[in-house]
Amino acid sequence: MKHVSGFAAIALASSLALLATGCKPTPEDQALNDASQATNGEKTDNAVGSAKQDARNLGDTLKQKADQAGQAIDDTAITTAIKSKYLADDTLKGLNISVETEHGVVTLTGAVRSDDAKALAAKIAEGVDGVASVNNQLTVRRMG
Repeated sequence: MKHVSGFAAIALASSLALLATGCKPTPEDQALNDASQATNGEKTDNAVGSAKQDARNLGDTLKQKADQAGQAIDDTAITTAIKSKYLADDTLKGLNISVETEHGVVTLTGAVRSDDAKALAAKIAEGVDGVASVNNQLTVRRMG
């Protein structure tokens, strides 16, 4: 049910009273009625504009969340691909190399047996699709 303002109620009541008596509305009554309709029209326009802006804001928020979810999936795929390549490589398999990816930036941490293994780990990571850069924080520990 629509909310009727006091101003609109007065205009409606005066219009109905004039209609019931068969009289023509006075210029003042007509002006009051016109003002009431203009105010209601402005309120409707404002409400529609506000609803449109709310819908745009919601759409932007949903797009942003979808983009974030897509990025998280891409980062997970990159991490998985790198770890799979490490497992397939005789030099790197069995080593405890941690791979973390955020927005395509891969960070490698852990220990490897040599400088060559450290360089190989970075080279493999750099070769995976979607990798923007590699932050190689691997440490070399000569293992007996």
